[in-house]
Amino acid sequence: MKVLPNTENTQDSKTRTGVLPKKIVLELPFYDLPGSSRQNYARLDFCENTQGYPESYPQGMPEDWTSRYPEYPQFVEKLAAMYGVRSDSLILTNGSDEGIMVVCNTFIEPGEDTGIVSRPCFSVIPHSLRLAGAKLVNVDVLPDLNFDLDGIETALDAGAKIAFFATPENPTGAQISADVIESWCKKYPNTLIVIDEAYGDFSNTTVIPLIEKYDNLLVLRTFSKAWAMAGLRLGCIFGQPRMIDYLRIVTPVFSVNNAALWTANQLIDRCDDVKSYVAEVNERKVRLVEALEERSFEVINGAGNSILLSLGILADKFCQFCKEEKVLVRNRSRQVFPAPEFDPMWGRIRVSIGSQAEQDLFLATLDKFRKSYGIIFDLDGTLVDTSASFDETVAQMVERYSGKPLKQHELRELREEGGYNDDWVASIELLKRRGVTVSMREFSPEATKLYLSLAPKTEKLLLEVEALRKMAKRFPIFIVTGRTRAEYDPVWGERLNPLFERVYCLDDIAGLGAKPSPDYLNRNLADFDLKYGVYVGNSVDDMGAALAAGIDRIAITTSACAEALKEAGAQLIIDEMSELEKVFQL
Repeated sequence: MKVLPNTENTQDSKTRTGVLPKKIVLELPFYDLPGSSRQNYARLDFCENTQGYPESYPQGMPEDWTSRYPEYPQFVEKLAAMYGVRSDSLILTNGSDEGIMVVCNTFIEPGEDTGIVSRPCFSVIPHSLRLAGAKLVNVDVLPDLNFDLDGIETALDAGAKIAFFATPENPTGAQISADVIESWCKKYPNTLIVIDEAYGDFSNTTVIPLIEKYDNLLVLRTFSKAWAMAGLRLGCIFGQPRMIDYLRIVTPVFSVNNAALWTANQLIDRCDDVKSYVAEVNERKVRLVEALEERSFEVINGAGNSILLSLGILADKFCQFCKEEKVLVRNRSRQVFPAPEFDPMWGRIRVSIGSQAEQDLFLATLDKFRKSYGIIFDLDGTLVDTSASFDETVAQMVERYSGKPLKQHELRELREEGGYNDDWVASIELLKRRGVTVSMREFSPEATKLYLSLAPKTEKLLLEVEALRKMAKRFPIFIVTGRTRAEYDPVWGERLNPLFERVYCLDDIAGLGAKPSPDYLNRNLADFDLKYGVYVGNSVDDMGAALAAGIDRIAITTSACAEALKEAGAQLIIDEMSELEKVFQL
């Protein structure tokens, strides 16, 4: 066994410059700490046991325990017996966080040693490795958020001082089997394999028994999760006695306080209650996943006491909505789209499994959000390809009246000016610029007749019907189009009406203005009591109408360039409607 600790002082004062620490990595904050005043909320954001075990808390702790230093041996004997190990095979820590830092600071030689982690992972692990001076190797998870075991082995083949993984992992919930961990201990004897089992109670898995066979294995446990001691800070590290002796050199003395010892001592006598709580949590998690899948949401159901709910671009908005409703969930998403090349957590929020009442409140909050958020579509050039119907009608009518064919991009450039969302208005303007004057009364019947002869044979949906059905199970969906009823009903009425809550055509309601007026969007919001919404359109007038209505704006570049759409107010620009499946994580 050649996994030796770092026993030299690498922070010699002669090597320091100024007063700034050399090892601080400027990627702060590396961990999102809980906010204040959380006691009045349903706390589903930090994987806490929100029920707790009040009978075991230190009301009856002897008075002198507050004034004398902690005494660990008796408690360590009791804890070792519970886990079935020798008392010299474990050391107490101030939660797993301290345990992670102690391991890294004990075994990493700054600037020389390499640490391997999975990404994403519990952020304290890579942060502690960096602070200890390790060269970090990140192995990205697979698309399904499981560990890339082959990638990890490739990294191990290249050599590393420490390979550090949480299993079940946070935030993915993924696991590495005991067989795989044992195979790494055998195959890579010069690498310290460190396994954080913070959520091991919920997965009912552990590799603690393997410490007797392998001196290059350390296992961390915590009392923060199933044991409801997150505020008292108690963890432990298991390993062979020689490894534990190395850790003692670095671990702060008396870092575990008497209140934590007292409470844990009571809880060990009630371990059956903890097991019952774990069983209840796992049962509630099954019910929560079923409820979310019934609502057509994608759920990552890991092995810990939380799930990942995929909301795509709505993740941040939903988290804010939850907070307003006194429910706290954890946003694990960076609000960027298209997502960076590597960001498997984009659009996902983590929801801890709380009490049944908290879980019911979360689902009620989700349903309230679903009813208050409308997804509204433009039709032509957005949901439907009209290049061979409306666009072709404009081209033929302009040439018929003026004798001059449309130039390439001429119609597109006119639309980008704004104010020409109506194709007949656009046609008349194109004719006017050719010196031809024609009235709408004269032009419209002829153009409509030509359009209706082309549309049934040429128009097709740009978004799959199944995607629309799935979207409609999550949120109310609508169409607000510049078409008249006479242009919409014969071509798409029968096919699209069943998919949407309502379709608003231009002539449905007297007195409402055409886009870029927000009249129809505002009417849509009012009719269905929508607090939020997004309009998906393809023109500068679509974006202008949505901006004026105060709702979100997604543009597709079928009829205008990205620059024009962005200038008109588009917040997100896509090139294909199929990208909406990623945007909303359908």
